[in-house]
Amino acid sequence: MRLRFLVTATVFIVLTGSLCSAEVIEPLAMSNAAIGGGPLNEYTPGVEGGVGLNNIGLLVVTSGTVTFVNTAIVTEADKYFYIDDGAGRFDGSGHTGIRCSYGELVAGTPAVTPPAVGTFRSVTGVISTVRIDGKIQPNLRARGGADIR
Repeated sequence: MRLRFLVTATVFIVLTGSLCSAEVIEPLAMSNAAIGGGPLNEYTPGVEGGVGLNNIGLLVVTSGTVTFVNTAIVTEADKYFYIDDGAGRFDGSGHTGIRCSYGELVAGTPAVTPPAVGTFRSVTGVISTVRIDGKIQPNLRARGGADIR
């Protein structure tokens, strides 16, 4: 078995232009079916049934009808809902669509009110993953309430 590890790392921060100006990163619009993508390489798997390029870690916006809102909240990780744009993704949880998390936010971020089932919403977030029944599934992590419109 081969193990890989990082011995020494150096991070360089390169500033260009004025220090007072910053460009806002715009999310990439993406369908529910494309979220997650396939494997990047043999060490970086994609999501179960993923197609296209691996896009885990990308800031995206997707839309759909809210199909489920978890109300059994014990921890911050339990704050999630599902939206479906018609792709009908199924992750083994019993809910249709893409899982969207709104818990475990940066300290100081105002609490988020989840949307109601049956409403149409656009969600901006970073594509991450969650294990459901031992399989890697897509999870869209909202950064705050403003990301759920």
